[in-house]
Amino acid sequence: MEGGEIGILQSDNRRRDLMRLRNVAFLAGMLLLPMVAAFAQELNCEVTVNVDNVMSAQRDYLRTFEADIRKYLNNNRFTDEDLSGERIDCSMTVFFLPGSSENKYSAQVIVVSQRPIYKGNDKSGKNTQVIRILDERWDFGYVPNQPMNKDEYRFDPLTSFLDFYANLIVGLDLETYNEMAGARCFQRASNICNQAIATAYSTGWQTATAGTYSRFGFLDELMNMKYQAFRQSFYTYHFDGLDLIATQPQLGMDAMVKAIEAIADMRQKQNPRSILTKVFFDSKYLEIADVFLTWPDRGIYDRLTAADQAHQGTYDTYRRR
Repeated sequence: MEGGEIGILQSDNRRRDLMRLRNVAFLAGMLLLPMVAAFAQELNCEVTVNVDNVMSAQRDYLRTFEADIRKYLNNNRFTDEDLSGERIDCSMTVFFLPGSSENKYSAQVIVVSQRPIYKGNDKSGKNTQVIRILDERWDFGYVPNQPMNKDEYRFDPLTSFLDFYANLIVGLDLETYNEMAGARCFQRASNICNQAIATAYSTGWQTATAGTYSRFGFLDELMNMKYQAFRQSFYTYHFDGLDLIATQPQLGMDAMVKAIEAIADMRQKQNPRSILTKVFFDSKYLEIADVFLTWPDRGIYDRLTAADQAHQGTYDTYRRR
């Protein structure tokens, strides 16, 4: 084995060893604390609400909505996954739609999550946006001061929506560190979809028009074995790509190109209108364009455009820099 290859292998091993050591240290510390500490909440979610489209007479009923949603997401435990005591930074921006009736509302929601990019064994101080989703229709009921109880066995159009995205955020975050590690989170989210379809609030939970986002459609692709290459490449993009760029820039960028082109190839072979790949590139295109500014050959942007034609304008702009 060449010296450079040995160094790369050692670097990979050190990073993986650090993650294992952090997990061991965290679990050991939990033995000394009350049991509740072992089930720390997973999310650090910022919630923003826009009620401009709601009639002024109804806005008073929504005064506590933002705080209630933030409290629910940040004070509840949604999975049994070990995040080593760290929370996932995420956000929900809720835009209420016109036509809401008393206690019955419709909204569009932008869901975003991010995680740190690593430099060797330490956080670099930079983050990567793991996912950005525009969910165009959330129908639910809301009554001020009514308790929001978490119950995974009963569908509630308000809390089950939050549970769904909490599980999706945690599962996708896990899969940036360990290949296929989000399976249990995705199964919980799938259970929620199945509960929702049989209710009067099924809009958004069912299969949508091809290429159009729906919760069911996104999750169905994510869990389908024929899209497994996406999840493998998703892991490669983050763990073997972004997390290596600071210390092994060419190796990290090579891994990112491999992952990007594998995702594009999967889309071409499996489903040109894949929701999963659309969400990936919509979430990542600015990051991708920026990372490859240091690539030695500007022809890389031809490869990126071939993989992600929807964002050709951005890649052309970066090519000229």
